[in-house]
Amino acid sequence: MTESHFYISFGKLIPGDSMKDVIDDLDRKIVRHICNGIYSYDELGRLCNVGRNTVYRRVDKLEKMGIITRRIIAVPNFEKLNLSAVIIGMDVNPGDLDRTSDFLKRQPQVKFLWKTYGTHDLVFTIICDKGDVGTCIYNLKKALEKLGIQSTKIDASTSISWEKIDLSPY
Repeated sequence: MTESHFYISFGKLIPGDSMKDVIDDLDRKIVRHICNGIYSYDELGRLCNVGRNTVYRRVDKLEKMGIITRRIIAVPNFEKLNLSAVIIGMDVNPGDLDRTSDFLKRQPQVKFLWKTYGTHDLVFTIICDKGDVGTCIYNLKKALEKLGIQSTKIDASTSISWEKIDLSPY
């Protein structure tokens, strides 16, 4: 009888016989730093107390595992661009959930989208001009109606200021 091995990563059990597919504290540090700025391999090595080549191998591994997909990203100042975030919680008929989610995924103004358990079936964030928040919500409802999707409940909150943006998971 063969013994199965599992390793814990992000609270999940991962089958395997080696640790090569599991991320560790160094990988987490690298992800955190990459999410907060643009660094050379040398700079990341200094921040993480390891050599440049170690950082290069770890970043390559994280890319191959699909944990990171982009290494350069700009975070705009939404206030200076006069943009608001609208956080929307929506309930739809169970048979419409996947269709609604697929529609929202294709919308360029939808920046974050989650299927959830709890108060709402879907929670998502849209970005729109500060003066057009009501129009954005109205247009979203109309677009869903045209698809034959009726939301059974919708709650929306609009940002008045951007207090923090941190895309790092750690």
